[in-house]
Amino acid sequence: MAPAKTTAPFGSWKSPLTASGVASASSSVSMARIDAANPSWVYWLESRPQEGGRLVLLSKQVDDYSDSTLRELTADARWNVRTAVHEYGGGAYAVYDGLVVFANWADQGVYLLDTSEESQTPQRIAEQNDKLRYASFAVHPSKKFIVCVREDHRESDIEALASLVAIPLPQPGDSEGPTKDIVLFDSSDFISSPAFSPVNNELAFYAWNHPDMNWDATTLYCSSMKMNGGGVPESLEHLRAVAGAPDSGKRESIYQPRFDEDGVLHFISDRSGFWNPYYLGAEGEIHLSLGSPVDVEFAGPEWAFGESTMQPVPGSKFSIVVTYAQGGEHKLGILNVATHAIEDLPVPGWTQMGSFQLGKSRSGEPVLVLISGGPSERMSLFTYYINSISAQRLCGQQVSAQDPLAGYISMPQEIAFPTKLPPFGTSEICNATAYAFYYPPTNKDFEGPADELPPLLVLSHGGPTAAASSVLQNKIQYWTSRGIAVADVNYGGSTGYGREYRERLYPHFGEVDVQDCCAAALYLAESGKVDRKRLSIMGGSAGGFTTLACLAFRPEVFAVGASLYGISDLEVLAKETHKFEAKYPEHLVGPYPEARNEYKRRSPLHSVDKLACPAIFLQGLEDKIVPPNQATLMVDALKRKGIRVAHIEFEGEQHGFRKSENIVRALEAQLYFFGKILGFQPADHIDPVPIFNDQD
Repeated sequence: MAPAKTTAPFGSWKSPLTASGVASASSSVSMARIDAANPSWVYWLESRPQEGGRLVLLSKQVDDYSDSTLRELTADARWNVRTAVHEYGGGAYAVYDGLVVFANWADQGVYLLDTSEESQTPQRIAEQNDKLRYASFAVHPSKKFIVCVREDHRESDIEALASLVAIPLPQPGDSEGPTKDIVLFDSSDFISSPAFSPVNNELAFYAWNHPDMNWDATTLYCSSMKMNGGGVPESLEHLRAVAGAPDSGKRESIYQPRFDEDGVLHFISDRSGFWNPYYLGAEGEIHLSLGSPVDVEFAGPEWAFGESTMQPVPGSKFSIVVTYAQGGEHKLGILNVATHAIEDLPVPGWTQMGSFQLGKSRSGEPVLVLISGGPSERMSLFTYYINSISAQRLCGQQVSAQDPLAGYISMPQEIAFPTKLPPFGTSEICNATAYAFYYPPTNKDFEGPADELPPLLVLSHGGPTAAASSVLQNKIQYWTSRGIAVADVNYGGSTGYGREYRERLYPHFGEVDVQDCCAAALYLAESGKVDRKRLSIMGGSAGGFTTLACLAFRPEVFAVGASLYGISDLEVLAKETHKFEAKYPEHLVGPYPEARNEYKRRSPLHSVDKLACPAIFLQGLEDKIVPPNQATLMVDALKRKGIRVAHIEFEGEQHGFRKSENIVRALEAQLYFFGKILGFQPADHIDPVPIFNDQD
């Protein structure tokens, strides 16, 4: 018989999921890569909050589950495998035949590491200028050069020039020192994902231009490479737009160009309204890889370089391994492009999958390497043996029945709730449906009083073109294990539901997202699951804007909010943000300055007179995406109005918190502040947070 639970107010439950535990769990794996020349070796990045968020490159054999072959390739603290291209980075390294090329955060330089050498000392290559940034690397099988994306900040940051460049690799007898980058393509504002054909000198990549983001419209290019006498490309020949050409009249978002062993080019496009797989025929014609378009997503928005949700299977003609999703339901499968059939593969509770790579075990068995997770386990590095249909974890941790945290994990429930579409404030009403993951309070030691309902924390994800996930997140369980319900909202504008749902937010940012977050909270309150008087909301970046907009424009819904590096003045964002998102507001709100009045109307900063509830602001002082003055302006306005407000700034942090001590402080500060406002006393010992206009 289970021991009796202690009855205690929601929010005051004692939990073993501490803030420091959340910070340590913030260590994550990303960007798995297989060495195509040595397919039994897998490489990946691991973030280390205790080292300031440094990204470390590791490798081992794909069938090594004891770590006997584990290598830490960038152990020295001076190496941080991270790029600042587009500010969001990604695609910070590549490997072929033991040669690793990577970008280092401190100087944004490109370094070459030969893992076959005992010294393993990275050597800087390419043009050596700290104003140049590099990402999306591809090592040519000849090992004479790499191709990558270069972002040139020598003249301007907001107008940084994007180029596809070839960088010669040092050959035996070459003297050390910088080399000159060879510009192959520079005719678009943005470039991504170069890929080599294994059968000829073909190169594929995609590109796009302002004012679009890559989930709006991209163009897929193919070209031959004209080589010099040293076997290094000096230019592109026969460049052609093979899909998504600007003059085609068809706007489509194209991702993940991939050549199979026969040189057939595969890619993902949302020309049907959902991201589906396609391939290029022998005469340049585009073929759908499926029998007919399906209303499921085979990819997500590429905020960062290096995404991979599709890979051709070596040695298996016409076969591609894919993952696809409709909302919160994700599947893994093998797609036969000849028969158009997908064979679904069983997965151990995974609800999110990515970073697909195909390798081989030491015995020669084909193995999919991927990063995946589900409601009972964080994103971890796995192998999946395609022939024997079995999955094994390479690194990471699952919450098992024997785990001491097992009784404190809340299982998400995907909910669909009623909402409305614009125009708002008129007699014209358009009913619709939006989605969220609901996490009930869960703690094996505690229960709430019979006459009390729990507080609710609504999470508004960033982006805003992104999505909430049902994968285990300790930062959510931190709240639910203390007796606070959580709703992670996929408001209109989120991905995973097709282009039409994604574009509900165009040009209604600050309206549709606000409506849906409020509708989710009220739906749960009306369903009797949470306390209507203790609704709270929290979000980071664009989600921070939605949080503040909810507090300003729907003050009757929430009692308190938390903004993490959030936007309070859309006009400042339109004028001061970085190149990647410089024109994004045109889709979200309208052209600037023509729509300046609309920017001001939707900005919480300009409607502070409508605010009636407290808020806490957490901000990194080196944030280049959301300037720190956005939080300062809002805090000052709330101070003047006499509303309780807290403001914590973090030295050395950028857009998101990477240092473990700051992750701890931010999380505990939110709990402390919410407890003060919502009337519960956390069981944790938390250093007090200064609260302006506090009467206690």
